[in-house]
Amino acid sequence: MPTCPQCMNDCDSSHRFCPTCGFPIGEVTKNEEDSLIGTTLPGGYVILELIGIGGMGRVYRAEQTALGRTVAVKIVHPHLLGDESASARFITEARTASRLNHPNSVAVIDFGKNDSGQLYLVMEYLRGRDLARVVYEDGPLPFRRIIDILRQTLAALSEAHHIGIIHRDLKPENIVIEPMRTGGDFVKVVDFGLAKMLTGAKGPAITSVGIVCGTPDYMAPEQGRGDTIDARSDLYAVGVILFQLLTGRLPFVADSPTQVVLMHLTVPPPDPRQIAPDRDISASLAMVTLSALSKDPKDRYQTSDAFSEALQSVKLQLDSLPPRVSVPPETDSIRCPECGAVLPRTQRFCGDCGSRVAITGAQHKTISDRAVPKVEMPAPTRAAPGGVAPIPLTSRDEEIAWLLDRQTDTRTSLTSARIIGEPGMGKTRLMREFLALVDDNDLVVDAGPDPYWSEVGYWALRTAIRQLAALPADGGDPSTWTSAPADVRRVLPSIFGKPERSTMPPMAPEKRRRASAEALRWALRAGRERTSKRTILVVDDLQRLDGASRNAFADVAGEALDVPVLMLVSHVPGFDAQWPGHFPARILNGLAPDVAAALLRGTTTGDALQGMSARGVPPMYIEQLVRFIQEGGTQPPARLADLIALRIARLETAERRVLQALAVLGDHALPHHIGQLVEPGTDVDRTIAQLVSCGMAALGQAGIRIVHPLIREIAEVTIPAGARRELHAAAANLSSELSLPMEARALHAYAAQDSFEALLLLEQVGDLAVARDDISGAVLAFRRGLDMARREIFRGELDDPMRAVLIFSRKLGETLTRAGDLTDADGVLREALDLAPPSGEDRAKVLFALARVARARQRSPDAMRYLREAMELAHRSGAHDLIETIEEMQRDWAS
Repeated sequence: MPTCPQCMNDCDSSHRFCPTCGFPIGEVTKNEEDSLIGTTLPGGYVILELIGIGGMGRVYRAEQTALGRTVAVKIVHPHLLGDESASARFITEARTASRLNHPNSVAVIDFGKNDSGQLYLVMEYLRGRDLARVVYEDGPLPFRRIIDILRQTLAALSEAHHIGIIHRDLKPENIVIEPMRTGGDFVKVVDFGLAKMLTGAKGPAITSVGIVCGTPDYMAPEQGRGDTIDARSDLYAVGVILFQLLTGRLPFVADSPTQVVLMHLTVPPPDPRQIAPDRDISASLAMVTLSALSKDPKDRYQTSDAFSEALQSVKLQLDSLPPRVSVPPETDSIRCPECGAVLPRTQRFCGDCGSRVAITGAQHKTISDRAVPKVEMPAPTRAAPGGVAPIPLTSRDEEIAWLLDRQTDTRTSLTSARIIGEPGMGKTRLMREFLALVDDNDLVVDAGPDPYWSEVGYWALRTAIRQLAALPADGGDPSTWTSAPADVRRVLPSIFGKPERSTMPPMAPEKRRRASAEALRWALRAGRERTSKRTILVVDDLQRLDGASRNAFADVAGEALDVPVLMLVSHVPGFDAQWPGHFPARILNGLAPDVAAALLRGTTTGDALQGMSARGVPPMYIEQLVRFIQEGGTQPPARLADLIALRIARLETAERRVLQALAVLGDHALPHHIGQLVEPGTDVDRTIAQLVSCGMAALGQAGIRIVHPLIREIAEVTIPAGARRELHAAAANLSSELSLPMEARALHAYAAQDSFEALLLLEQVGDLAVARDDISGAVLAFRRGLDMARREIFRGELDDPMRAVLIFSRKLGETLTRAGDLTDADGVLREALDLAPPSGEDRAKVLFALARVARARQRSPDAMRYLREAMELAHRSGAHDLIETIEEMQRDWAS
């Protein structure tokens, strides 16, 4: 019986999807030949299927479980990383490569080590064919197509060279082509810098074990000599690829890799016009090719942009000529010189005997009847503003009627209704359509997550209280709270982010939680008294709210209240809302495939809608599919998250980066703030207008936002890891200007890996969450702090990282104990005890925390032993406050 790797539910072997969380369990098949399949990498990537094996690693299709998004994972061959220095170099180079943030470069989303110590890269998943396969399957390419593919390749190289990254192993297999509806190509360059990650910056071209640092067929002379290489070495490889695409063969062919390297060093490149006379290659295109193949880097194009401009000039010349069909010079097949096997003429090694196939001019014959591939497709157009109308609300009559029934139930008291559905199923749309049907006798209050998605304490609660009680924007002061009970007046300052009276003793977390819920009840009554209306309190995306607000909403819903209130909340499946069980919930499924097909009005969708019948087609998928096809996309993926990720990947560079800045800044971004996160010279206003046009962004009163949380989430997680750090660092620099709350500053510092600032803020965020009885928020903050402190042990940027690990371990263990997660608490605290010095207050605090865990696990002898040791160390170190706390605990246990 397989176990779901996402929710750990036991599933029947016949299940294709987990009945609890919907994970595609049918794709996870444990395999004796590959133990990685079915395992989960750090970050929640579940490995599903082996899709390729190369000289540097194995490539798998995986799913990021939090989003249901497909990614590619490359596991590096262990034999390539023989020692810790090689592993450290890999991480350093992966961090550098992850700064690449260009539409034509594959994004390195994450990297690290798995539990077995294997190094991995997580990349965006590509669905196209590599250039070598395109040429093999499509035959020789027209000149204009060659130029278009290589100019996109050079655009990716230009971005990489600008930030100091050299590819080192550019070849057709590392250029992936995705078709567009225009018949054009969308290019992705993969494996940037991987050769350096695994071999170091310098060294011989061919190692002692025969591993080539770069591929000899495409290797620049200086690379073959082992000299220092630069961007021009990559441009030489592009020249080789250009020669190969024009002539159908490589410029240098020999029986061994070493001989090929020597030919690159010493033999002048042949003129492509002489190699393929029947292709009628123009003199200008031949000169561009030969310039790129110059032996001396000084004689080549000095930059990718210069090479690209030269190709564009040739294209303009071609466009001025009457159309013609260029004819390939070769036959479809050749024979292996060793065993005589018939091989495709583009194959360089015999599949039967392994011999290298040296293609000679004698084997070149003209084939005049090969058709040039042509795609007849309607030309795509970018969606004009409003060009894609929202799809009509379909198949939701029962849900609307159900909500109207819940509204009727609220004549005299509070009731609640939950809508549960995956992102894109239309939860928000359904609630908005329902609210459009209510009359003016209802007071509608909307409370959602903070715009930064950093779980700012009390954000949603303060939003609701302010609207219900008609308070000023800052929440007011004690003079506006006179009608509130004493405990409510005491807690309202902290709810609105103001200091409490210093003369009052601190409130216990449980008491503060009760007072926060009472503050919401007070506000609900105030709203009723002020308007005489029934209240509809809408809490969308409950899973994104801060824990203190969630607690208040759930606590109020769980007790009777003699005020007519409908508390309407939504959240995703699998989220533990801790909501009172006696209130009804409605699970929102997708549309039936036939209904979805009818909404698409004959749009060509391929197999996209097949296989969706189990959970239905998300309405958002239909809208995204229409936009994808309008933008020239073909072969749409069957998952919503993958479709959105593909649309984002194909945005223009400026649009992509502005969208990423919006994802990092949050929902209230302003153009001049966005401008500080993107490249200088970017026309931010124009780019925002383009994002609005293509349905990615929207303008609001508070600023610019991404139109849907799922688009924002995918825009954020698809940012290459290094670029993501830089964006969060830039956002952190705006903290004062934006008046960011502490939680948002902590999030930016953590994502930017600013260790000192992050650890300082995360500890404060965790402590405040504990004080609010927000256990989930405290666990998240302390886990992040512990993760960062552990990393600092190896990075060496903190003076005493071990003490930071000790502090966060202890606080996390204490919080896990309060959460009832005793096993994890015990493990974390024991790790802290191992790190603690043999004496001192820190060790005493860890022992005290372990005593509480042992007591909760009903292990009284262990608890008393830990408590005695803690007391002894506290006395030695003079920790008087700790002594009083331990004595109080001893009295409680004795009573």
